[in-house]
Amino acid sequence: MSVVRGISLPELPAESFALGNGLRVRLIPLPHLQSTTVSFFVRVGSRYETAQTNGLSHFLEHMLYRGTESYRASHELTLAIERLGGTLDAATHVDFTSYELTLPPESIVHGVELLAEVLGRPRLADLKIEKQIIREEILEDLNEEGEQIDIDNVSRQLLYPDHPLGFSIPGPLDNLARFATSDLRHHHARHYTASNAVICVAGAFDSSEIGDAVRSSFGGFAVGESIQPDRAPVDTPSDRFAYVHDHGSQTDVRLSFHTPGLASPEFPVLVLLARVLDDGLSTRVHQRICEERGLAYEAFAGNDSFEECGVFDFGASVEHQKTPKLVEAVLELIDEIRREPPTEEEVDKARKRYLWALRTVCDDPERAVDFVGSSALFDLPERVGVVAEQVARVTPEDIQRLVRRYLDPKNAYLTCVGVLERSVLADVRGLAEA
Repeated sequence: MSVVRGISLPELPAESFALGNGLRVRLIPLPHLQSTTVSFFVRVGSRYETAQTNGLSHFLEHMLYRGTESYRASHELTLAIERLGGTLDAATHVDFTSYELTLPPESIVHGVELLAEVLGRPRLADLKIEKQIIREEILEDLNEEGEQIDIDNVSRQLLYPDHPLGFSIPGPLDNLARFATSDLRHHHARHYTASNAVICVAGAFDSSEIGDAVRSSFGGFAVGESIQPDRAPVDTPSDRFAYVHDHGSQTDVRLSFHTPGLASPEFPVLVLLARVLDDGLSTRVHQRICEERGLAYEAFAGNDSFEECGVFDFGASVEHQKTPKLVEAVLELIDEIRREPPTEEEVDKARKRYLWALRTVCDDPERAVDFVGSSALFDLPERVGVVAEQVARVTPEDIQRLVRRYLDPKNAYLTCVGVLERSVLADVRGLAEA
């Protein structure tokens, strides 16, 4: 138990060890719960791809559902999982992919065994059908001309041109059409290895029983190597404005800034900055943009962080003609903190709400595995108390220094997807280039 700023934080009782092949294992017994979650985290995602392989990680994640050596068809596999009492959830991110299975405690040993089969012995069958499904997913983010209209994807292309961090996770349609079973096999063999992954179990279980199940089920995974991505570019692109014309009732807007990453000592400051600006209806972003100006139904500010770099975004969807006013309002918010640090009351509230959120990781096995497993994958602190102490030390002056250093309007990236008349577009472009 840790006590930080008067708030008691129960520590997650994690047992850490590695299998003979190097696979890192984290067991978090939480006997007061009525469920157990097993998660597998692997370094594979769009930032580990090239222009030619973009989308392959996401395609492979889908294909792992298409049957295994023991369960020859996708229906057999999903039925076996659901009979255990759960559903296998998976998500491909920019810098990792996760597989998560939450089950009644009495089913978790079988769940570990089944998850190992899905990850280690996939059939990779029915490519044509799965390609049709993913094609529909990709088309959701394209307009009739085939242009990317997902605001987050367009924004990342602007921030990271010609770098994998600017790729979309599903990739382009042409790549999907070209991918073959051999591409999937090669990608699987390279990334789904013991040295490149972490398995984490949290909830109600017998540690000895689960430890044995993990060893027997995952001990045969190939050793492989820990895959390291290409580092983010240091140079700032000269073009910092992107506009995509797309019909609709609103224009999506993002104002973005390059920031440090998860491993930076400045990351705890970013955590509190995000909460000072946008953690509840009383914070600055909602009050200024929604309550005071009536510019949007909702607006946000927050971090999108990777190991060595990150992005701080402000965003909202507004009536087309309001776009310049929204950008001006965000720039005002930034300028206020650049001139005056946030109040101690604001920072104290943000800090307490973050610590309260940390305290609840013991209430939910899915949150527990996400916290410990993803931290282990990227060699970040895995203890709640350590993370809490880092955030507790952040001062209003730390936040102001960070905003002055990284949230400089001269280095802002502005992305708009919608319908901007010529005069409005000129005003918005002028704000971006000012």
